[in-house]
Amino acid sequence: IASHAGRLTPDESRAASRIAVDAATRPGTAPARGGQNTKKDARKDTGSGERNAAGGSGAEPLDTRRPPRAKSASSAPDGRAEVQLYDYASDTLITRLVDLRAGTVLDSARQRGVQPPPTLAEAREAVKIVLADRRLGPGMRDSYASQTGKRLTSPSQLLLQGMSFLGSRAKGVDGARQVSRCGEHRCVQLFVRIPGGKWIDTSRIVIDLSARHAAVIGL
Repeated sequence: IASHAGRLTPDESRAASRIAVDAATRPGTAPARGGQNTKKDARKDTGSGERNAAGGSGAEPLDTRRPPRAKSASSAPDGRAEVQLYDYASDTLITRLVDLRAGTVLDSARQRGVQPPPTLAEAREAVKIVLADRRLGPGMRDSYASQTGKRLTSPSQLLLQGMSFLGSRAKGVDGARQVSRCGEHRCVQLFVRIPGGKWIDTSRIVIDLSARHAAVIGL
């Protein structure tokens, strides 16, 4: 692993994510600490039972970056990385500081109610939830088929962007109760485009990735 003060390389990002996710299965993980204006877990951050967006073992990686350094810090190469993950088992955002050279977690903090933008992997998982919905799935498939003449069988056939959704945005509109836990839960809205074609209108659909269901609201 190369050590420097610039951006993480793709290899470093992958290694950092692997170390942070694997911390759930290793003893001795750094104890959790609480961030400002967040709810802190009192127990040690053992990572036990963490789950990703698909329900698999290990928290969902969201972002990796080089941690900020104080101006007075040594100019020596920095072998650390900061990894953000989302644990769907506890609906918490995890930030883990990892040592790339030692392959260990140096520090870990959990926050509730903090929802960064979704990753492509999460957006694709959201499409799977929509396609599995008996009310919404047929419409998305029909829109795709009418423009391409082909069947929509996988989210990878679509160009996707997503944004986090908070229940407060739906206050006073039809369907608000269905998305009232968004913010506590990880919820997203999607922007869906057919490659080389038009957009599929998903503007009123909110996907709750934590509860794995989709709702239509009157925004």
